[in-house]
Amino acid sequence: MYIQTIFRLTRKQSNASISEVAAALGFSLSTVSEKVKHLTHDGYLVHEWREHVSLSEKGQITACRILRKRRLIETFLYKFAGYGLHEVHDEACRLEHVISERLADAIEGMLGFPKTDPHGHDIPSKKGILPERKLTTLYETADEKSVTVAALQTTDPELLKYINDMGLTPGIRCQVIDKAPFKGPVRIKVNDRILPLSVTMASLIEVVPSPSTNDKPVRNKQNNVKAPVAPIKS
Repeated sequence: MYIQTIFRLTRKQSNASISEVAAALGFSLSTVSEKVKHLTHDGYLVHEWREHVSLSEKGQITACRILRKRRLIETFLYKFAGYGLHEVHDEACRLEHVISERLADAIEGMLGFPKTDPHGHDIPSKKGILPERKLTTLYETADEKSVTVAALQTTDPELLKYINDMGLTPGIRCQVIDKAPFKGPVRIKVNDRILPLSVTMASLIEVVPSPSTNDKPVRNKQNNVKAPVAPIKS
């Protein structure tokens, strides 16, 4: 749990503070400091007294191997067990610590060696290597550009269900029509529907350019569909 939390906190920054780790886990500073000291002694973390903490090479590989199990489980639940996109994360988190490497390998083979999970996240290799992709968000996409949804950067079940209901799952093409000024809504076209997205939601949906598309302005505004407002948890 500690290794996974520090892995997540340091994906976009080189290290994390003890207070950040404690806040993410909901534990006291003294409890986290003691555990960090033990994990550092065991070679999983890099930490000096009163300094920030990061994963060692051993910790990085361990975190990726756990992450591999979780994302393989999520993919299995989604494809074979009838779970929705918004339901797989919590179930996989409960199972990732109890399945063996042998079972993870069997699940991977059964699934046909997938590269990504249902949310579009890369699945680490068995050796603990996580591929790096350069993705942008819908909010960062220029007006009138066509893109393909690549990944959803949220684990909030309500938000994932809302995104799924709109049809914005990985692999789906859409076109950014325009963005209102002053952080107004982003309007996109999906399957002949025009939908407004909040800045928060558009920033959680990562995309890649759609191949061989001729981007044209969307002029028919009579097809506008008002999407319901989903509660966004902080």
